[in-house]
Amino acid sequence: MIKLKEYNYSTYAKYYDLIELDLEEVDRLNELLDKKLKKFKVKTLLDMTCGTGAQVIGLLKKRYKITASDLNKEMLNIAKKKTKKIKFYQRDVRYLKLGKFDAVITMFNAIGHLNKNEFEQALQNIKENLNENGIYIFDIFNLDFMKDKFRDYEYIDRLKEINGLKFVRLNNNKLDKNNGIMHINQKTWIQKGVFKPKVICENWDMQIYSQEELKERLERNGFEIIEFLDRSGEKFDKKNSLFIFAIVRKK
Repeated sequence: MIKLKEYNYSTYAKYYDLIELDLEEVDRLNELLDKKLKKFKVKTLLDMTCGTGAQVIGLLKKRYKITASDLNKEMLNIAKKKTKKIKFYQRDVRYLKLGKFDAVITMFNAIGHLNKNEFEQALQNIKENLNENGIYIFDIFNLDFMKDKFRDYEYIDRLKEINGLKFVRLNNNKLDKNNGIMHINQKTWIQKGVFKPKVICENWDMQIYSQEELKERLERNGFEIIEFLDRSGEKFDKKNSLFIFAIVRKK
C-alpha cells in the first residue's frame, strides 16, 4: 500500500485561518451541514478532524451538542482559544473512541491525508463512534474532475493581505491518475510590510477518489449511501464537481 507524504500542520497552524479559510465559504458549508444534520434530527455531533474549529464554532450556534478532535496539537490549541463550550481531544481518526454520536463529520478533504487502507481503518472506527443509523458526512476532491481539469502547471493558489501581513502561495502539483494521488508541491511567502519574507515549502500527498470507488469502499465498510452532492449543495456532477460531499449512514 502506498504511503502518503504527510502535510505539516504544525508549521502552518498559526497562519492556517488566514491562508486557508474563506469566511463566506465556511459559512456556506456550515449552512449546508446544518441543513443536512437537521434533516436527520441530529443532536449530538463529533468532528473527528476539527482543525482550528471552522465547522464546530459555526455549528455551535445551531445548538448541537458538539465534541471535537484533531491529531495536531497546535491546530487544537487555536480551536480551544475560540470557545470554552466544546471539549477538545487530541486523537487519531483511526483509533479515537469518544462515545456514541448521532453524526460524525470530517471536512475540508481531511480523509485525503489517509491512504486507502488507513481510510478503511477510519471508516470502521467512525462506525464505532456512531449511534445506530448514525450519519457520517465528509468531503473529498473528485478524481474524475481532476483527471479532466487538473492544472499541470505552476499557479498562484493564494494571494492575500490581512492586517499588513501578505501571503502569496504557489502550487506546482502532479496527479497520479492511476492511484488517485495528488502530489502537492507548495511554496508560501509570508511577509510583513517590506521586511524579508518567511518562505515555507511543503511537499505532501492527498488521496482522492472517484464517485464509484468511494461508493464501493463505503458500502464494503458498512455504510449506506444517502446522497453525493457538490460542496455547493447542488447535485453531484461527475465531470464538473470539484468536490464530492458525501452523506452516508451506518448500516
